[in-house]
Amino acid sequence: MKPKSTDDVAHLLERAAKAFRAGNLSRAESDAEKVLKSLPDHPEALYCLGLVRHRQGRPPQAIEYLRRAMTKHPGFIPCAVTLSKMLLEAGDGDGAVRTLSEARAHAAPGSPDFANLSYELGRTHIILGNPSAGLEDLAQAAELAPEAPPVYGTLGVAYQLMGDMESARAAYETAVELGSQDPEDYFNLGTVHMNDRRQPEAIAMFTKAAEMNPNHQRAFANIGLLHGRATEYAEAIEPLRRALVLDPEDAETLNELVYAMGVEGMAEEATQLVERYTATHPGADHLHGQAAFVWMKAGEPEKAIAAADRALDAGVHPIPALAMKSAALNDLGRAAEAEKLLDFDRLIKTKVHAAPAGYHSMKSFNNDLVQYLLDNPSLGYSKNNRSMEKGRGTLELFDGNETGPALILKQMIMEMAKEYMDEHPMDTAHPFLASPPKSFDIGCWGNVYDRDGRQLVHIHPTAWLSGVYYPFLPASVKDAAKGQTNNVEGWIEFGRAFHLIGDRTEPKVRLVRPEEGMMVMFPSYFGHQTIPVTSSDEQRVSIAFDLEPADL
Repeated sequence: MKPKSTDDVAHLLERAAKAFRAGNLSRAESDAEKVLKSLPDHPEALYCLGLVRHRQGRPPQAIEYLRRAMTKHPGFIPCAVTLSKMLLEAGDGDGAVRTLSEARAHAAPGSPDFANLSYELGRTHIILGNPSAGLEDLAQAAELAPEAPPVYGTLGVAYQLMGDMESARAAYETAVELGSQDPEDYFNLGTVHMNDRRQPEAIAMFTKAAEMNPNHQRAFANIGLLHGRATEYAEAIEPLRRALVLDPEDAETLNELVYAMGVEGMAEEATQLVERYTATHPGADHLHGQAAFVWMKAGEPEKAIAAADRALDAGVHPIPALAMKSAALNDLGRAAEAEKLLDFDRLIKTKVHAAPAGYHSMKSFNNDLVQYLLDNPSLGYSKNNRSMEKGRGTLELFDGNETGPALILKQMIMEMAKEYMDEHPMDTAHPFLASPPKSFDIGCWGNVYDRDGRQLVHIHPTAWLSGVYYPFLPASVKDAAKGQTNNVEGWIEFGRAFHLIGDRTEPKVRLVRPEEGMMVMFPSYFGHQTIPVTSSDEQRVSIAFDLEPADL
């Protein structure tokens, strides 16, 4: 029918809207076109036809119809928001921002429309990678709509992207308190808690996100990851399984699941997962190193060596495979082969440093370094320090904001790493030196041990070289350095198998006596532990570091 009155127009547009919502695009298109034949510039008919064209996969025509609608009705808020999203999809970010800004200029300040458009502007700036530009718009929206959870959830994203985690947490918590129905608000709050090492709070938020969206793969993956980091491996398995079902390509989740299964004695199922995945993903041969751990945990050193050799033959990052292979060789009594891999004399480097420039003594530098560490806000006890007992640790010290003694220490580490590389050139006869990295990324964290505190035997699977620097030692350790005692408490020991595996036989080990100002550098696959200080309440302070291949 051809509309003859405003009632006819309203009827056609209502019928077109219902048809569009029902997926009947032909009816929606027909009714909108009937209106436009009589009223060529009718904004709602143009809007409806634009939506139809977009659903039909014709975005240029859709955008043109919506632009015509906005020309006739600049304050048409739903059209402005939809047009901005279409422009974003088309890669026209500037156009999206301009559309929303022009529409907001026609909205009454302080009105719900003004608040909505401010929210959309802030959200659009975030999508365009400029959260700081949207922060003012989002703050305006929050002021005008203080009970709107989506505004606070988006504010949290902006703050989080800008590195302001406290403000992000407060914004997400407000969204949650207001009854947010968006699982991303809970998930994002979980990531803030996870970064702050608030494990129970993080798991609670990820669990809520997963309940709201049973297909939220990252929520399940993070639940499993956090349980694993806290050595709650049995609890980690089911969420990791669910995450892998949702994304079978997620190699990181598969790696975590295989590890957890290995710890829980599920060797056959874990290694079957590895075999299936690596059969179709040749680039994932590093998982054979994880399978070697699974077989070692199961008491099958021969199978562990076979898995480790598959990883080494593929030329992947060798550290996990070398750790498991050396332990397996020791278990089998093949000491000579193990000693070739664990060549303490050749591969452990120690150096007692002199006072750096700007310091009159090493003691003065070490005092500043210890204070820098003790002042670090991330220093604390954490279940995530899986190999640490009775001690506190920091998060990353070299996060780009390091200053003073930390910068000097970083330079000391890099200089010693260069010395190590010069002293250990490529050697194809040794799997560790067969293909040394050309450059490194450096990570660093501090440890403060209480009485009886220690690190259990562990390795550093993502690094190539690892090390430790000693800025402060208890008197009992320093007495040993002076030859006043044979006590080895506080020393570092190399050569034993990862603590979750243990040694069937007594392996050859190497003890290194620490000194204040000493740096020890070694291959990251060397199992190492600290001997606890039991005779003193003085805290022992060390700073550990990893040199990871830059292209890993």
